[in-house]
Amino acid sequence: TMILLCVLILLALCGPAHGACGDTCGLRPMGSTLGSTRVVGGSDVLPGTGAWAGIASVRCYWNPPVSIHVCGGTLISSQWLLTAAHCFINRTNDLSEWAIVLGATSLAETGPNVEVRRIKRLIMHEDYVPRLEFHDMALVELDMPVRCRSNIQTACLPAPSVKLSNMNNCYIAGWGAAGNSFLSLLTASGRDILQQAKVHYISNQLCNSSEWLSGHINDFNVCAGQGGVGTCQGDSGGPLVCEDKRIGAFWQIGVTSWGIGCARPKRPSVFGSTQYYYNWIWKMSGRKPVTPAIPAAPAPTYTAAPPVAVTEPAQPCPFPREKLKQFFIMLKDILQYLKGKLF
Repeated sequence: TMILLCVLILLALCGPAHGACGDTCGLRPMGSTLGSTRVVGGSDVLPGTGAWAGIASVRCYWNPPVSIHVCGGTLISSQWLLTAAHCFINRTNDLSEWAIVLGATSLAETGPNVEVRRIKRLIMHEDYVPRLEFHDMALVELDMPVRCRSNIQTACLPAPSVKLSNMNNCYIAGWGAAGNSFLSLLTASGRDILQQAKVHYISNQLCNSSEWLSGHINDFNVCAGQGGVGTCQGDSGGPLVCEDKRIGAFWQIGVTSWGIGCARPKRPSVFGSTQYYYNWIWKMSGRKPVTPAIPAAPAPTYTAAPPVAVTEPAQPCPFPREKLKQFFIMLKDILQYLKGKLF
């Protein structure tokens, strides 16, 4: 009896053990970082904090082992990743060209805490409409299960019945480009260090108004962002999370889908609603929904930094000819401008 009592006390003191993912979510939904909660742009995610432990880098290869970041995604169980369907447009024939990297805040990070998996199966939503980005949702089955630890956790998806009344603390994260400027188009499409930013949640009614996105928002979308803050090319498939203070955890309410330009005023980022697709997600993955665990740590804080932005859906594997095409279009515009000034 005494031995059993000691074992129970030790288990209570130690708390939930890390191991196979999927039993609970939200153990450390955002981690903790130093700084102020007043965030007007994006900031680097500090390594080793466990922040954004569910996020993954979805990559493809030109010539292995050289890889390029294409999109983000979030782990929802030990063997399933949630991301955007448009990340895989015209690139579904050879899944061996793709890899999923978990547990890293830097794209160049390697080591025992970083897990790399291949894609066993890709499920794009059956009603997905390219260009319009309707039903822009996809599931990726990993070739091997992932083991949870402090820097690899599963995201919490809210059921349709969950009332998300307080949406004041919402955040985005990704390795996307810093903007849609001339320089960013000629350089790498993303940022090496994972970025995070606090964003304003915007109701669908306001987001769909004539001064905002003018009727382009549907029931399967949610909106968030503001001028100077948002997602950008390369952030597609990544998470939008909002704090639920009642349980002290974060719900992932959105999957980054599309935007008009990058973080423009009244042009917020548009996400696929995880509540809308909740039943589809768990049906397609053949898994039971996981429940959030109430974290013991206080709510996280964030450090202000330069803005992270949003553009139209990122193209998978931006081949050099696409960058050259963009370069010559911009060069033509510049020459026409100079011609007008000189003559």
